[in-house]
Amino acid sequence: MTLSQPDTDPTAAPGLSIERWSATSGSERGSRASLVLHGGGHRWRAHADGNGAVDALMRAVDDALAPLLGEGISLATYDVHASGPGHEATASVSLSIRPRGDADGPLYPGRFESENVLEASVGAYVDAVNALLLDTGIDIAAAVPSPGETDRHETDPENRSGAKDRIMSAYNH
Repeated sequence: MTLSQPDTDPTAAPGLSIERWSATSGSERGSRASLVLHGGGHRWRAHADGNGAVDALMRAVDDALAPLLGEGISLATYDVHASGPGHEATASVSLSIRPRGDADGPLYPGRFESENVLEASVGAYVDAVNALLLDTGIDIAAAVPSPGETDRHETDPENRSGAKDRIMSAYNH
């Protein structure tokens, strides 16, 4: 599933979208998240721990985009509202970010709606990051994901199939 906000400006440069994400959290264990972002012809991957599933997802975005975001970003506001009654309600997340270390810097808003509050949260965060990247003129197509945190993780299905191919290749030579 790819999450992306609809383009409101047809002349805007394409931004980042979420290719896939996962998060785990519980009272007896820490929270962990992983995600793959797509944009500019690249995949940006990361895994992160946090004090909850939303925090872990946002930290994973920060880690994946470290080559683009430099010192990083700070979450300034975060609001969740239910749209509709009962368990069928849709989560509407609105938030804002700013460059880390720039307390007086501009705020970049993000918004996303989903039946899943985690999906709405990470979608809004990426929407805000896209606003920051567009405003600051960062070209995601020219940037290259750095190795390390953005490399394929052993739990990534694409990495597992690649490992299998390497093992089978070793046996066939």
